[in-house]
Amino acid sequence: MFSESTITVSGSVSDTEKAEKQLADAQQALESVEEEVRAAREKTGEELSSWLKAAATDSLAQAERKRTRAVQEVAQATQEMAQVQARENSPGPSVESDSGAASEGQEPGLVYATSEDFLVDQLLPMYIRIIDSRNGTWCRKWYLHAEALSRVDALWRAWEHFRLDGKTGMSVWWRDHADPHMAVLLNQKGPFHQCDLETHKDPEPLPCDTAPPGWFPKEGDIPFP
Repeated sequence: MFSESTITVSGSVSDTEKAEKQLADAQQALESVEEEVRAAREKTGEELSSWLKAAATDSLAQAERKRTRAVQEVAQATQEMAQVQARENSPGPSVESDSGAASEGQEPGLVYATSEDFLVDQLLPMYIRIIDSRNGTWCRKWYLHAEALSRVDALWRAWEHFRLDGKTGMSVWWRDHADPHMAVLLNQKGPFHQCDLETHKDPEPLPCDTAPPGWFPKEGDIPFP
């Protein structure tokens, strides 16, 4: 519940406060359902009769469906929060100016402070895939892979940009950024090809010989007609 200090002069809760509460509620619901999934998964690992095993498996499937919905609600709440922040941080009429001239130089703030925050809190909870010996690969120590660092950073920066487009921004981000980058990262022949969910192996760069001196002309030495 909001205290009286969070109520605006007009007696209504501000858009920011509504978005913050919605996001907090969604995150709390996700944490709760994660506990349900863990408990259900532990139950399926116990020695049970066939019908109890089936019931436990069904409970796990229901819990995982609830988690998927909770993840979607967190993502939606995060996006709405970003849109509210973007509107509040966007240039608008100056309060101190009688002419109503728009203030300049203001940029919308970032939702996530780092690419790691974006990966852990936004991307991975949404991008749920089967990762096993036949379907994709992933490394828990993704940050030790230079290519993964660069791609995740690119995904984060693109998301922060496209989130400000309330119409087709997320569609473009998924189509042109998330799916192509994640397809490479999760590919069994991709940057994590030597790793699995439990084991990390330091990647080795492709072998490369350097060309003889003078093989490549410098920019200033290239003749132009």
